[in-house]
Amino acid sequence: MKNTPPENKPWYRHPFVWLLIALPFSAVIGGFVTFYIAAHTDDGLVADDYYQRGKEINKDLHRDQAASARKLGAQILLGEDRRTLRILLNQSVTGELQLKLMHPTRAGFDQSARLSPQGPQMWVATLPQPLEQSAWQVELSDMAGQWRLSGAWKVQPDQALSLTPQD
Repeated sequence: MKNTPPENKPWYRHPFVWLLIALPFSAVIGGFVTFYIAAHTDDGLVADDYYQRGKEINKDLHRDQAASARKLGAQILLGEDRRTLRILLNQSVTGELQLKLMHPTRAGFDQSARLSPQGPQMWVATLPQPLEQSAWQVELSDMAGQWRLSGAWKVQPDQALSLTPQD
């Protein structure tokens, strides 16, 4: 039996060398991809001024209590074009009204619209963008900041949302 000496190949001809190079190189490429994604996307989930917003929650509670004291309520219906909203209040109100639709996870989808009166208790709003079928936080309030109605809305075709005061 003859002992054959190992082949004397250059380093780049050995497959295990390339495997040892490929693993760290793939980690470096993955790091660059992760950095690019982090730098070019905005998750919008954490506000920069979260502490200030937390303090303002207590200021807004009086608006909910004022709506409860006035026994305000509303029905909101989405039109077929998914942009027109009809709001029927259970009593007449004066002043300008505003409707805010806030997506729970994607702040870029948030919309707001001023309401136009169509009668003593009927108001209409036109949204800038069609409303997608998703979950939304809805806030109906007067522009003077005296009262507000809020609630959660899972948008479904031909299904109205009832807003009542949050106690």
